[in-house]
Amino acid sequence: MISWIIYNEEDVEKNRRFIKFVTEKLSNYNIATKLIILQEQKDIAGLIREHKPDFAINRSRNCEVALMLEVAGVKVFNNSKVTKIANNKEETFNYLDGTVEYMPFFDRENKDKVNYPCVIKATAGHGGSQVFMAGSEKEAHSIEEKLKDVKYIYQECSTDLGKDVRVYIVGNKIIASMLRTSTESFKSNYSLGGSARPYELNNNEKSMVRKILKKLPIDYGGIDFIFNNGKAVFNEIEDAVGARMIYEKTDIDIVGIFVDYIVEKIKG
Repeated sequence: MISWIIYNEEDVEKNRRFIKFVTEKLSNYNIATKLIILQEQKDIAGLIREHKPDFAINRSRNCEVALMLEVAGVKVFNNSKVTKIANNKEETFNYLDGTVEYMPFFDRENKDKVNYPCVIKATAGHGGSQVFMAGSEKEAHSIEEKLKDVKYIYQECSTDLGKDVRVYIVGNKIIASMLRTSTESFKSNYSLGGSARPYELNNNEKSMVRKILKKLPIDYGGIDFIFNNGKAVFNEIEDAVGARMIYEKTDIDIVGIFVDYIVEKIKG
């Protein structure tokens, strides 16, 4: 069997360990893995037609490539629907509206409704990139200039800044949860220098995760919660979620769990 693991060029180097782990663990099942870097492929549709893999792990956040593979009959982890919704913050909130609580957000046309301070974030940002805090309308204008070439939203701030929880999902099940904190920034991403430790979800938090997974089943990803007045509220879904925090802070082999799940689905 042949598998593809798909990345954008700018993400390959920082994900070498993840790629290595996936390749090694799939090889234990006699499955070869080919790294596909999208920017190196002039005709991805032709490549799919001529060298269709048995399955693909899409880490590119590109839902169109996932859809092309699915139309060709290839199983993709995560599927195109998850990738499309999870990589657009506005679409994520709209899709989960009425399912879980989140901080109110507004598009550009309704930005006059937002209270300051607020967070301004690119809808397609990931890993804490293109997320800014605006304390006033003047600061908001400055941030808008930085984001003038992308779509963005305004979102009301939670009260407990610099603190969030990432819930790791494999096979639509909770595998682990990590509390991330930062004393330097309102963003607590581990990749941006925040600290992390294992976290035990309470019953309400578990319930929110299950509601999300019931509506949007996820093969492998992260669900993030921030805190408002001490209570967790939904923040985002991370489609191409990283694993560094899990390997450095726990003894969980999450890539191994993911690969076992893939093999069960493919051969099952």
